[in-house]
Amino acid sequence: MAAITDTIAARGLPRRWRLGIGGRLFAAFVAIVGLAVGACVVGWFSYARLSGELSAIVEAQMPRLAFASRLSKAGADIGSVTAVLTGAGTRAEYDDVRGVYAQRLKGLQDLLTQPEAVRDVAQIGPVARAIGENLSRIDIAAGKRFTLLEAMRADIDELRWLQADLIEEADPLVDDIRFNIEAEARKLGGSNALGEQRKSEALLMALSQANLATGLIGRLVNATTVAEIQETNAFLGDSVDELATRLDTLSGWPDSITLRQLARRILDQADVRTGIPNRKNSEMAQAAKLSELAQENARLVETLGRNIEAEVTAIEASATGASLRAAQAIDTGRKLLAAIALLSIILATAIGYFYVHRNVLSRIRQLAGAAGSIGEGRHSVQLPPVEADELGDLAHALELFRQTRDELVQSAKLAALGQMAAGIGHELNQPLAAIRAHIHSGSTLISRGNSEQALINLEKIKVLTGRMADQISHIRRFARRPEAQLRPVDLKVAVGDALSLLEHRFEEEQTALQLDLADEAMPVMAEPIRLEQVVVNLVSNALDAVKETARRNVMITAKPTADGASLIIADTGPGIAATDLQAVFDPFFTTKPVGSGLGLGLSISYNIVKDFGADITVLESGPEGTRFQVLLKGSER
Repeated sequence: MAAITDTIAARGLPRRWRLGIGGRLFAAFVAIVGLAVGACVVGWFSYARLSGELSAIVEAQMPRLAFASRLSKAGADIGSVTAVLTGAGTRAEYDDVRGVYAQRLKGLQDLLTQPEAVRDVAQIGPVARAIGENLSRIDIAAGKRFTLLEAMRADIDELRWLQADLIEEADPLVDDIRFNIEAEARKLGGSNALGEQRKSEALLMALSQANLATGLIGRLVNATTVAEIQETNAFLGDSVDELATRLDTLSGWPDSITLRQLARRILDQADVRTGIPNRKNSEMAQAAKLSELAQENARLVETLGRNIEAEVTAIEASATGASLRAAQAIDTGRKLLAAIALLSIILATAIGYFYVHRNVLSRIRQLAGAAGSIGEGRHSVQLPPVEADELGDLAHALELFRQTRDELVQSAKLAALGQMAAGIGHELNQPLAAIRAHIHSGSTLISRGNSEQALINLEKIKVLTGRMADQISHIRRFARRPEAQLRPVDLKVAVGDALSLLEHRFEEEQTALQLDLADEAMPVMAEPIRLEQVVVNLVSNALDAVKETARRNVMITAKPTADGASLIIADTGPGIAATDLQAVFDPFFTTKPVGSGLGLGLSISYNIVKDFGADITVLESGPEGTRFQVLLKGSER
């Protein structure tokens, strides 16, 4: 590249500061590296922020969340046994539930005093203390109620024993009355029998009313509503009154003393002021008070639950805020990294596709194709536009190289004309001498008055001048620069035109020419001047090869092929050394003595043939001579 720059400077082209391909790629590299560094910085800040938030969650929010979880569980545990506490049916059941309740309440109070209770729990502590105080009142009310229930159960047990004893005492009395009635009936004593009958009725009614009163007392003990108690008390009052009346009837009967005592005990238990109904009313009052305390306890527990829920919600909100900040840090870092990655991809794609692929590589491919085409001798080569960078320098250098090559090819062609100058002069001198002779003869004939013969001489002079004009036109056409466009060219005509330029060499060097051309025309795709130059170069090389040999023969064969035509030029020279066969088409390679040639003939011919899309090869070379073959593509007819 430095050599190209030096060449540009040597040709006087202006040199100015520019940002070449290396500078542009370095700037792109710096931009991409900058984006990568930016991504690292964004990632570092994002992860630093995330680390801070995670540390805050671990150090502050996790203990608070654990405290909130234990607090919530403690509140739920208390709430789960509240209804069971006031609904206990026995003192033992109440004591069991009460123990669990007190234990859970104490657990909540202990939790509120632990160091983990980092937030203000002023709203929870008073409620917990109120629940404890209410529990004490519940204990008092429940204790009184269970005492009354236990007393009523004992009274019911006593009534069952009294009822059994009453039935046991009534059975012999009934038997006595039945016996007395039968005895009086045998004595025909009607008045005594009637008295016995009355005692029997009173005894049985007293027994039935005692049983009824016992049953009503049992129903009263199990009553759960005020209406049920009032209804049972009404029935019990009627039964007690009837029982008292029947006992008064039996008061004069000495044998019924025990029975009447048992019945009186039942009447005492049925007394509204001192008996079981009074205790039932007291038990109902305690139950009502216990229900009120239970409602108060439920309200306190509900308040506790709300306060705990508020506290847990506040703690969760704080933890959620920290989590959201951490998630926001992650999301922000992710978005920034994605944006940087996308920008990097876009930048790299833009640089890779629009600059490297579409500009640099495309121009490199064009330059490579142009260099190959120029190396093959093609004229229609499209070079990429010259830009202010290294490839622009290379394109300019290729343009200079193409111009130099064309000038060199033209120089080689003119050099060949120079070598043929003597023969061309001979070709022109002969007609000129004949013209002078005809002019001299014509002037003599005119002076003698023989005008008809003079006209014949003038016609001969016209033919000779036409021949000279064609010769000079052919030389001028061969010397001018060729065209770039290929077109159909008759191979036979090209061979004839080339031989017309070399005809004098065959005569001067006493070389035999053997032509074997097809009878019909052989159109091939070529450019006339360059095709003629190929034939001239190959025939000139053949003449040079046989110049120093005893047998001087040059053979030219042109035949049509399936897809074009074949031109074979052979000589009887000494051949080409096997070591030189691979280099015969290289520029400046020659086996001729110094000063006899530049070594460009075969190289130029090779490039011209390749530019035609054809092929040129050495068929064979040895002591018997050398044969070159040119395979040309045909044209559509």
